[in-house]
Amino acid sequence: MKPQRVVILGGGVAGMSAAHELIERGFEVVVLERRDIAGGKARSIPVSDNEDGGAGHELADRGVAAIEHQLPGEHGFRFFPGFYKHVVDTMRRIPSFDGRPVADHLVATTRVGFTQYDQPAFEVPANFPQTPGDAGTVLRDILLAFGPVTGLTPDDLAFFGSRIWQILTSCEQRRLDEYESISWWDFIGADGRSAAYQKFLGDGITRSLVAAKARRASARTIGDIFAQLMLTIVNPTGGSTDRVLDGPTNLIWIDPWLSWLQARGVQYHFNAEVEQILCAGGKVSGIVVTEQGVRTVVQGDHYIAAVPLERMAVLVNDDLLAADPSLANLRTLAPNVEWMNGVQYYLYRDVPEVHGHVIHIDSEWALTSISQFPFWRSVVPTMLACGDVKDIISVDVSDWTAPGPDGRPAMQCSRDEVARETWRQLKRSLNATREILRDEDLHSWFLDSDTAPDPTRPGFLANAEPLLVNLVNTWALRPEAATALPNLFLASDYVRTHTDLATMEGANEAARRAVNALLDAAAFAGPRCEVWPLQEVEVLTPWRLHDAARHRAGQPWDASLTQVALQALRAASPLLDQVRPLMAAISPYVTPVADALDAMDQAIDGAGTGLGSDPAVRHGSAYVPTPLDNVLRVTDRVPGIGGVTGPGGFVERMAWYRGMVTQTLESGVPDWEPQTHLYALVKDFMSRSGKGLRPALCLATTRALGGQAEHALPAAAGIEMLHNAFLVHDDIEDGSEFRRGVPTMHRRAGIPLAVNTGDAMNALAMRLVRRSGEFLGPAGALRILDEIDHMLMETLEGQAMELGWVRDNDLSVGTDDYLRLALKKTAWYSFIHPLRIGALVADPEDPNLGRFDRFGYLLGLAFQITDDVLNLSGDEARYGKEIDGDLWEGKRTLVLTHALAHAGRAERDWMSNFLSRPRERRLPREVFRMHDIVAGTGSIEWARQSALALAEAAAKEFDLSAFAGVPPGPDLDWLRASVGYLVQRDS
Repeated sequence: MKPQRVVILGGGVAGMSAAHELIERGFEVVVLERRDIAGGKARSIPVSDNEDGGAGHELADRGVAAIEHQLPGEHGFRFFPGFYKHVVDTMRRIPSFDGRPVADHLVATTRVGFTQYDQPAFEVPANFPQTPGDAGTVLRDILLAFGPVTGLTPDDLAFFGSRIWQILTSCEQRRLDEYESISWWDFIGADGRSAAYQKFLGDGITRSLVAAKARRASARTIGDIFAQLMLTIVNPTGGSTDRVLDGPTNLIWIDPWLSWLQARGVQYHFNAEVEQILCAGGKVSGIVVTEQGVRTVVQGDHYIAAVPLERMAVLVNDDLLAADPSLANLRTLAPNVEWMNGVQYYLYRDVPEVHGHVIHIDSEWALTSISQFPFWRSVVPTMLACGDVKDIISVDVSDWTAPGPDGRPAMQCSRDEVARETWRQLKRSLNATREILRDEDLHSWFLDSDTAPDPTRPGFLANAEPLLVNLVNTWALRPEAATALPNLFLASDYVRTHTDLATMEGANEAARRAVNALLDAAAFAGPRCEVWPLQEVEVLTPWRLHDAARHRAGQPWDASLTQVALQALRAASPLLDQVRPLMAAISPYVTPVADALDAMDQAIDGAGTGLGSDPAVRHGSAYVPTPLDNVLRVTDRVPGIGGVTGPGGFVERMAWYRGMVTQTLESGVPDWEPQTHLYALVKDFMSRSGKGLRPALCLATTRALGGQAEHALPAAAGIEMLHNAFLVHDDIEDGSEFRRGVPTMHRRAGIPLAVNTGDAMNALAMRLVRRSGEFLGPAGALRILDEIDHMLMETLEGQAMELGWVRDNDLSVGTDDYLRLALKKTAWYSFIHPLRIGALVADPEDPNLGRFDRFGYLLGLAFQITDDVLNLSGDEARYGKEIDGDLWEGKRTLVLTHALAHAGRAERDWMSNFLSRPRERRLPREVFRMHDIVAGTGSIEWARQSALALAEAAAKEFDLSAFAGVPPGPDLDWLRASVGYLVQRDS
């Protein structure tokens, strides 16, 4: 049977996404693209000097010789926020130039910078707080983004936070019915606030991030997207909120995508100008196209219009309107566009900019920039023939109507004037305290070729590709992907989507919706394209349901919800009172971390007389408020009634869980040969196994969630076997001398046998885990194996990071690097995955395993930092490993990174020399000196307090999400008590 033919109008991201989904499902696909290059607004543009001052390089100094190389230009820089799902999913299915999926070429930025005229720039983390410093400022510097700015009052910040809180606790229908009809400016009450509030939280966010004007943009659109950005930031496992490609867009993505599509049969027509959509009998009958001066009619069974709004509005003719009168709305929507075009500056030297995007708040033309070369790890100079160019600063100009210094907006300047004035604004923004940009560094520039002199208005520029902006009350004008014409579908960012923004993500989602509608019309029997809604805060679901009921009853949003949030935080320190509403809205568990670390920052250089004014804090000791102490006592009251309930004491109960898996572990070790040189070594090592924390967490979670412990035994035993295999290998890699009070295996049996034994334990662990299928069936066992697979890879990656730091004597490792390492090497395999696997045993179809991630991450951090502290200050007889072993090995622990940052110049130089030598060349007296330096900087105590603060944050997250709604019982009590025990232990 001949495949159905689909004609796609437009070869940008939307058109290519639709073609991708259709060609995978066996359709014949034809794409009509009016340009000579694929990718639409997302494309990068090959640039060479055409020596006429046109669309190529425009030389900063006309004395420079003609450019003989090519460099990429852009419509504007590309970035991929963490909440993007649709376009990234497609990128995972496209092989890049090197064979890897395009998605693998996305790299995270780590900072967002903010500049003002004549004031110091500041930057904030672009992802979940990975350092104590980040944790202490996350809600002021990230969620609010502009906290450090002079002029924003605490009342401003609190009021803005309450507006975001209202967005997050409002039901979807209220957002559509009410917030769609109000501007962002009015919603956040900007008219009645300070000038700084209007500048940063009113105009600054909208014009710089989405090229929208606060006074006209819908509060629903801006509020939803702002919330998505913030939710990505506070997600500890979600990575960065901001990602970029590691090379030019076409090299990494668009060109390989085009090749992939064409190799599978997509017919891609370039320089094909769509002139008319023909309609007959209420259906599209063909497309009039001009190619190389020749007009033809292209016909198909179905048609997808993936051209932008300004092009589609022109193509809506009377025949189409007769078949679908609602298409007239596109003509009404068409003027709702803004300009957001790019300028690239090519420099003779590397520029020390922020590792990420920079928002230039005071710039007249709403500039946002990024230094691209630091992220282009997949590009070598020969790929670009870069010549003398050492860096590219890519700038988006977001406001083309605001007057510049001479009173003229950008659209009333020449191309040369736009580039030179943008450079001036950029210099003034970045050079407030030191000269970062210099005129002599500027080699040349490229201004988006979409901007050119307007032939109809002398003295003005025209823009061939503006961006749709979602103004107040325009949702009703926007169409669905399916039209009243049974064979015409719409795939562009003006279509109604969850994304609701003119972005690559919106275009990709619109294409998926168009393809799904087409598949329905074609009665296609295969799978539909997946479409994801925006992320919502799960713990706020009851609040949104409450608001939905009020909305149906005609009642307004309940302002008392803000007071509920404040009441929930009343017991915490008052240090961050000005932003309590936003804290409650997005990340309640961060509050105690921020409080404790704020106080510690103040006390680091002082006498250490206390951590804050919270009456629950015991001054001079750990930051462990009374509620956590009560948690620790609760399990001591659990009655012991045999093997069903188990013992009550924390340590006793952990031993009880450990005993459950002993027989399964022993049964997993073969009794055949070779014994002496393999299996006996395994049995000996396992006989001295530790406390069994990981299997205990797995078993307790299963029981707490109503599952049967015996069904969890294979997975729990497998986790413990894997843990011990890691320890054997770790000891070899670290050169450790002792483990659990006796010489390490490689010291007793030799390195070759120890390596082989560790490998065998890995294999035996997988055998144990596979036994889960006997209780859970193949699907359940497969899900557990997926968890194990992720756990292994994260742990191995973390080990590689740590070993690499030691080998390279990397002294730049900071606390953010360390805590990212702890997520990989400790949190995943010691806490998050044992909890998730325990939940899977209780319910193999559990859809929400992610609820354990934050709790497990915070607890893993507290556990690992405590372990680092014990390594320096514990009792060797209790600790079981050599004291100061981390110093002998040169491990970059949180303690050491803090000490390196706070030691004096001479001490730091000595530490660098010590760490540069291998373990065997380090002397005991030198290790003693290292210990003294570390202790003298206050780093041990600081790390201890950090661990306790993180444990308190984990305790809050325990009830908020990880085990919310779980019925009380001894297993739940033991899990809750583990938080306090793991940071108060001495071994």
